[in-house]
Amino acid sequence: MTKTLMIVFMGQTLLACSAVGQYHVDKQAEQKADLHFIGIPLLAGAVGSSFPITENYSLTAGHVARIMMLEVKAYNPLCDVALIYQDNHGKSIPQLAPATTGEHVKMYGYNAYTTEPTSSSGAIAAFGWWDKPKQSCYVALSSAGGIQGMSGGPVYTDDGKVVGIFTATHPQRNQTIFVPYQEIARWVSLETRS
Repeated sequence: MTKTLMIVFMGQTLLACSAVGQYHVDKQAEQKADLHFIGIPLLAGAVGSSFPITENYSLTAGHVARIMMLEVKAYNPLCDVALIYQDNHGKSIPQLAPATTGEHVKMYGYNAYTTEPTSSSGAIAAFGWWDKPKQSCYVALSSAGGIQGMSGGPVYTDDGKVVGIFTATHPQRNQTIFVPYQEIARWVSLETRS
């Protein structure tokens, strides 16, 4: 891929995750999400988030894994999700669970502009296909806020379970988009065992 193409791709990918809704600095995010940074601090770079699911693997958004050049175990074939190698020894591993409509959620990650730990809260509004039914990723829409850099971060419920991975925003609807865990559960299980 040429440098020009790579710059265009990175720009388009980052635009997919514009800011929507309310979000704020939250030190709890440091316990829930990991920061990934590439570039020159304070001058130019990109920020993304991930979270542990085993002692050796974390989940993140596929575009974060590509931009950050992370060591990837596998990319999901339909969804913007990647399983990455990560040393998570000593970290708290969250329980993963399916997401349901109306459920209150809290999203965690890092703000791309400040690199501060960030969170937002809201409710799951609806589920739908990213593109063509049964041929694309089944995603969830949420009223929680989001900003660039939070991509790849976990979506928690009030009972402390992770129900998805933050991947994008929908500025026209002022909503965040995440991949619900039930959409990738089988893939995660297969990839972490192989």
